[in-house]
Amino acid sequence: MRASNDSFNDRHKQGEPMNSVDQFFSNAGSLTNIPAFIDDENEGSGRPVIVPNAEFFEKFLARCYSSVLNDETVNLNQKGDTFGDTDFRKALSSFMFRFHKVEAPVDNIIVGPGLGGLVFRLMQLPSLRHPSGEKKSGSLLSYAEQVRHSISPVVAIPEDVSTTTESLFKNAGFGIKKVAVDDLGVSLDSLLTSGTTILYVTAMEPPEFTLDDPAERRQGIIDWAAEADYRYIIENDDTMNISLDSTFKTADRSDKVIYMNTFSNLLCKGLSVAWMVLPDKLLAEYKDAFRDYDCQVSYLDQIVLTMFLDKGFMDNYLASVQGNGEESDI
Repeated sequence: MRASNDSFNDRHKQGEPMNSVDQFFSNAGSLTNIPAFIDDENEGSGRPVIVPNAEFFEKFLARCYSSVLNDETVNLNQKGDTFGDTDFRKALSSFMFRFHKVEAPVDNIIVGPGLGGLVFRLMQLPSLRHPSGEKKSGSLLSYAEQVRHSISPVVAIPEDVSTTTESLFKNAGFGIKKVAVDDLGVSLDSLLTSGTTILYVTAMEPPEFTLDDPAERRQGIIDWAAEADYRYIIENDDTMNISLDSTFKTADRSDKVIYMNTFSNLLCKGLSVAWMVLPDKLLAEYKDAFRDYDCQVSYLDQIVLTMFLDKGFMDNYLASVQGNGEESDI
């Protein structure tokens, strides 16, 4: 979707003020023409400049809540779907493809109150907690896997990841193995000799100048996971970069990548709403284990964020914080 600034540019040329939230709620077409950029005065010069309109979108999100709360047709006195409201998951599926070309079936999306809670539930699944299965023919066993009679669940964590993330896996009862990183992220050599069953990674943003192929590194890591039934990659897509070349999930053809994201990273810290996309095998286990549990994300938050996504407001917001005053594609 193209984050259009046509309405903004036309009004800007006419000298009309652009900073009123009320103006865009009252004007025709406002729901699809929120400006990604606004006028600001360059300190000391007195000349107007174009700046990202992040503050506008925070205010607009608040107005989305107000709009829903004042809509008599919305029934908030109901229990949402255990795994997330269907319309919300549809909106997330569409957004993920626009954002980072992630293809996610609606049924494979699980909504939760935050990444920490989702990860903790995820790590209770039998396939992750009690890894078993065979390595593919011809694959190389690491020394750690050769000497073990049974496979222990161990998470490979990049050496530059925060201690908070490390503690999350430890508290879930998993062993931790630090793996080396370089300019392209996780070192493939370090991972291959780690003897781990799960790899935790964040979005891979390669340097501007590199002699190595980022796609080749990413594929090598995915091949590591695909070589054994018990290996999986947990990808926390923590970037707001709408021009990111590819995620691990985008390149995954073996259904071995667990994709995760959260609005507290994408939009604002106080909005603790997250989601993950599960491979089919883990999805069946998750639904079996947690079918009787509540989603723990309010229905209000879900329908407001559905509006925010479906109307393109999130797309425009991401364009605003990354762009330079020109139109961006997302």
